[in-house]
Amino acid sequence: MHRSLVLLGTLLIFCSGNLWADSYKPSGAAATETVYSFAPHPYLTPKELYAAYEPIMHYLESKIPGVKFQVETSKDYPAYEAKIAERRFHFGLPNPYQTVLSLKHGYRVIAKMTPDEDFRGWMIVRKDHKPHQPRELTGQPLCFPSASAVAATMLPMLYLHDHGVNLKETPIKYVGSPASAIMSVYSGDATACGVSVRHWRIWSKENPDKAGELEPVWLTSSLPHNGVIARNDVPPKLARQVAAALIGMDKDPNLDQSQFKADQAHFEAAPEGLYKTMEQFLKRYDEAIGLPAQMKLQPAR
Repeated sequence: MHRSLVLLGTLLIFCSGNLWADSYKPSGAAATETVYSFAPHPYLTPKELYAAYEPIMHYLESKIPGVKFQVETSKDYPAYEAKIAERRFHFGLPNPYQTVLSLKHGYRVIAKMTPDEDFRGWMIVRKDHKPHQPRELTGQPLCFPSASAVAATMLPMLYLHDHGVNLKETPIKYVGSPASAIMSVYSGDATACGVSVRHWRIWSKENPDKAGELEPVWLTSSLPHNGVIARNDVPPKLARQVAAALIGMDKDPNLDQSQFKADQAHFEAAPEGLYKTMEQFLKRYDEAIGLPAQMKLQPAR
């Protein structure tokens, strides 16, 4: 009797194993692609940033088979800088300050945007309320996109400081985006605002009637443009492929360049040590004006 029970149990185990093997079907497809995040700094709204860079992600995928890229957006500059410190994304397009910051957190520069002549700031004023000299802005309401926006904020503020504006006696407001800064001047809420050369060119083309009532004055000097960075655990071959694809993109005769509405599709190689110029600028800015607390370069983790 005992032997029969053992035999019966063995048979049931065998049969149930066969039934399970016959009935189980793995769900999902085998992973054939690896997804990498690409995070531009938030100089546009998240929706605008996604729309602007999604064509570039498609282009990278066409050049690097078996790899997918997705745009990662951030709500503002502090959120983006926190992601750098936390190593949240694989590839990024930070501004020069954020590029320097990224080097402290295990990223490396693989390319950069171009031309550097675009990486300068304008002060924008109304034509019917145009100051003759920068020092006339002392005590007048000014606005900028963000405290850590290099071309749109820091370069113009240092220019104003160097040309006699007492910034300590001048009300300054950070309004979140270049478009909001420009509209603050247009509406009369601010006497002047800072904006990058590139963004003014794009905005004025899209808003010719409003731009006709405004005027850019006092062009700043330039700095190295936004860097393209890769996290140090990204395979070196892939980083080289991404850099090569980006650098060649605006020269590709088979690519419809008109899809790049935000003038963001021009890249070049980044020489070693290029962003030391930015480190020197940060030091001078800190001595002259004082870096915001969130811009104090944090120690590496």
